[in-house]
Amino acid sequence: MRSPRSLPELLRSHRSALGLTLEGLADKSRISARTISDIERGVSGAPQARTIAALAAALGLQSSEREDFLIAARSRRRLRATTPRTSAGSPHRVLDFAGREDEIAQVTDFLTGVVKHPESRAILLSGAPGIGKTSSAMEAVDRLHDGPADVVFVDLDGFSAEPLTPLQVLRAVLRQMPDIGDRVPADLDEAGRLWRTVSAENPRTVVLDNAAHESQVRPVLAADPSNRVVITSRRTLAGLEGVRRVALGPLGEQDSIQLLERLIPESQRQFGDLLELARLSDCIPLALRIVGNRIASRPSWQAADFAERMRSTENRLRLLVAGDLAVEAAFALSYDDLESSTAQLFRSISVIDGATFDARIAAATAGIDVIDADDLLEELTDLGLVESRGGSRYRVHDLIRLFARARLNRDGLGQGGHEERDRLRHWLLASLERAGAWFEPERLPEMRLDNGAGFPDPATAQAWIRLEEAHWWPAMKAAANSGEYETVTDVADSLHWFSELWMEWGNWRELFALAVDSARALDDPRLEAMHLGYLVWATVLETGDDVEGIRLAELAVAAATVSEDNTQIGWAKFYAGWMYYRVGRIEESTTMSLESVAEFETVGDFDGAAQSMTILARAQHDRAGHEQMIVALSEVANRLNVDTSVNRATVRRTTMLVIHRFLTASYLAVDRPADAVTSATAAIDAAREFASGVRVAGALRYRAHAYLVAGDFDAAERDIDDALGNLDAKSTNALVIREMEALEYLTAQARSRLVDPDIPLPS
Repeated sequence: MRSPRSLPELLRSHRSALGLTLEGLADKSRISARTISDIERGVSGAPQARTIAALAAALGLQSSEREDFLIAARSRRRLRATTPRTSAGSPHRVLDFAGREDEIAQVTDFLTGVVKHPESRAILLSGAPGIGKTSSAMEAVDRLHDGPADVVFVDLDGFSAEPLTPLQVLRAVLRQMPDIGDRVPADLDEAGRLWRTVSAENPRTVVLDNAAHESQVRPVLAADPSNRVVITSRRTLAGLEGVRRVALGPLGEQDSIQLLERLIPESQRQFGDLLELARLSDCIPLALRIVGNRIASRPSWQAADFAERMRSTENRLRLLVAGDLAVEAAFALSYDDLESSTAQLFRSISVIDGATFDARIAAATAGIDVIDADDLLEELTDLGLVESRGGSRYRVHDLIRLFARARLNRDGLGQGGHEERDRLRHWLLASLERAGAWFEPERLPEMRLDNGAGFPDPATAQAWIRLEEAHWWPAMKAAANSGEYETVTDVADSLHWFSELWMEWGNWRELFALAVDSARALDDPRLEAMHLGYLVWATVLETGDDVEGIRLAELAVAAATVSEDNTQIGWAKFYAGWMYYRVGRIEESTTMSLESVAEFETVGDFDGAAQSMTILARAQHDRAGHEQMIVALSEVANRLNVDTSVNRATVRRTTMLVIHRFLTASYLAVDRPADAVTSATAAIDAAREFASGVRVAGALRYRAHAYLVAGDFDAAERDIDDALGNLDAKSTNALVIREMEALEYLTAQARSRLVDPDIPLPS
């Protein structure tokens, strides 16, 4: 009887019958040509089950043929499991190694005893797939040893179907010791005793590469402490005691460029192209080496050309293959080892847009409990597929994210991540509305929703909005594009007063424009008027375009009039009065402000009326002078101080801040600098409660100006320095830039002692 055909024979036969080249089958199966070649040549001892399934599908194998193919694969895995293995072939040192000087120093200090760690019996290098754990370990060891005589190396085969057993590890170590020969025991206890004896007589540096679990390395660590053990693993091996741990992350950009320079001939590269290649490779050493080798192997290629090809996220992983090196294959070893629930979460988090995230966001993508998500994230972190960033934050490197997204499309039950994105978007926007509710008088922030996070207080809510902006802002735009108009208008409204606390964000104009468009799509003139008013504010804040501001304000008045809603009419006319005042149309500003106050008084909304009264006082100041403006603004402030309701605190603070800034300017105009300092101090107190650097800087600038007029130059300079300290000097935000320019002008006055008592009224 003819013996069953082997896996290499079957694969080669089926491929040839279809007329497929190695590359052709690689394209159909999405398995690298080198992997297929290794299987056909018998080099690959135990291909992963997923690899075999993908090849069977690509070959179109049916019923009995498929069964024979799978049986042959299982037989090969069984054969490999029963074959004696030592995995003792030491890898060669990477001659073009670059970077990692700090990590290498930690290993060499440990090996030489420069830094005493009596409690440490080993040092562990851990990190993501392809991060360079083995090459870093060998670089450190080779820097201290002239030859391999006193170095023992064992590959523990951690990500194969059958990693080395503790006995196999010990036997592999013992075979490399002198005078052992065939005297390697077949019993774990006997092997352990022999190892302790010979290592005490002849200490060694032992490199245990690619550990799967703690039990593989414990017998080796039981030897004489004069032995030094270096372990590498994708896992953190948290169960090991007495081990120093060094976590390897991506290389720095300069080290990445240096590695590419060593790989790519000078005639094929430019510095800027290497920087882009480094970033597209996520600064992962394996990816960098593949990129460098591919370009160097094609003298007609330029680094810029390859970078252009890599810019397409769809092609990037497929391009990162060179010979027997493949980034995707390295990631697949870890992915294939995941439990189904962990694999599901790993796929799901690939849809997250922000650089870092927490367990709540991860749970929302997969539709699971937060506690479960936290446990699964820890498992992914232990495997190097997710990076812990501290403070309960996590990060997925770009190439691993691309791999996870590809697996989501291939293995996920959803439609290319649509379900995961929908779940995450709905959760984020529900959470955002609950956070914004703490600053909106008409909302109930304590009310919990079925979907979304809740927040115990305004400080927590504000911190979440700022922290998770990289997540909820794309979700907001996606909701608008998806026609979720009610959600967009509702969430934007919940952020109205919060926007006063974060003026420097820089995207309020775009956000409220989305809300205006959504309100129009809903054919709701009340909502349209509301969001047009918010858009007026954002336009002036972020662009200073008064012409556009007037146009939007007049549209708001028209929409509010159609809605017949007194509150919205009051607000629309407030914005119109403000805009008319800004361009010097005083009569129209006065008329609109008076009508706005009347509308607000009709519905008993003094907060709205107070806003309009500040505009009215400014408009009337042109006629009655600063003294009467001071009286009018003081009356409004006194009335506001009577209302101490917590849920209107943000509204009241905003109005008081504006009032005190105008009072400061008016006091200076009538030569009352002491009163100006008092009002400016009140403005500073209000601004500090906003947690907005630009607001605090503006209020400090007003007091500094008052101090200058009063002749207290030291106090003025302290306020100027404090104001500058609240601003980011490198910011490109227009609001921050304008404040910096105003402070520079004020600094010049302070230095020259030529002080202009008039300061521009705040907008």
